[in-house]
Amino acid sequence: MQKILLATDGSEYSLESLKKVVPMIKKLEAHLTLLSVAEEVPSIRGTEGLSKNETELLVNSINQEVEEGLERARNMFEAEGIKVETMKKAGKPAEMICNVASSGGFELVILGDTGRGGLSELFLGSVSNKVVHQCKAHVMIVKRDY
Repeated sequence: MQKILLATDGSEYSLESLKKVVPMIKKLEAHLTLLSVAEEVPSIRGTEGLSKNETELLVNSINQEVEEGLERARNMFEAEGIKVETMKKAGKPAEMICNVASSGGFELVILGDTGRGGLSELFLGSVSNKVVHQCKAHVMIVKRDY
């Protein structure tokens, strides 16, 4: 295994799950890239939508959360002696994870079973579920302790 893409939203749920892969990544000595995807804010028009200023504040808040989540994940892996690269993208998380995995030549995608909300969609979170079904690379889902 040469290249691993680890997708995280930086939430405590995600990091709790992903701590479990530290020994595997150390043993493989693989190139590790951390990816976090900020969901794009849809354009809303009309009187019921957000103002331009409110939309900018929301986008800035989302971007700050993504940056902080990536930093927490990076710190976690680097504290274990694992070198990482980070990547931030915007879009639909599952679609973006699969696109990055494909275009970047990643052999394995790792992500937690639940993310920010901590709720499951049946057995997997909605992003995890979509990645498993849509991604052409191998996918490893790491379950957190319940």
